[in-house]
Amino acid sequence: MRILIILSLILSSIISNAQDRKDTIRMKDGTEILCQLLKVSERDSIIQFCIRESGELKVKKIQTSFVESYSWPGKDEAGKYSKMLGAKTIQYGEIYKGYWYILPPAPEHELSGAELAAKEINKASTLMKISFGVVSAGLVTAIFVPKLIPEPGIQGSNMYSYPEDFKAYDNTIKTLHIIGYGVVAAGTALMVTSLNHFANARQLKKESGKGLSISTGRDGLCLALTF
Repeated sequence: MRILIILSLILSSIISNAQDRKDTIRMKDGTEILCQLLKVSERDSIIQFCIRESGELKVKKIQTSFVESYSWPGKDEAGKYSKMLGAKTIQYGEIYKGYWYILPPAPEHELSGAELAAKEINKASTLMKISFGVVSAGLVTAIFVPKLIPEPGIQGSNMYSYPEDFKAYDNTIKTLHIIGYGVVAAGTALMVTSLNHFANARQLKKESGKGLSISTGRDGLCLALTF
């Protein structure tokens, strides 16, 4: 505890002497800051310094764009102060008053009709591929899978359990039909949605002065753009 008190007194004395030496930052608005300069980073355009506020030593930072000039007679001692204050404290020093310039947010890029159409086409293409896959899976489930399930027959000892076996078989087939055609319906809905996106893309292309046409061919749905 005594060591901390002694270090604090030494640091206070050093900063007081530094202020006597008058390290000075002169702002463009005429303000002068008496302080101990710690670091001037041209690459980051930041000046870090130590100053006493309300009886406490605080590390501050300010952007050089607000600074007219600075006087740094205590430059040789700056490294010692930096180590005593701690690198982390210096790195995350508080912003000095309101002297900090923040770049305004970049304006959002407004998409052109051609760019919006391209986005719609990408959505439509993705949905179309998914819909074909879903419809195919539904048809396989509803039509082909039931054919792989053997129908129970009346032979030997099976004649006594045939009614129950056939009922279970019939329920399984019906369930597969319901699931399969339900999946087909979902895939068809996706396909309709994809066609809506294609229609939106065509309209956007027309509005941007370019043409878009959709047709069906031997290889499926074809999309043609005219520029």
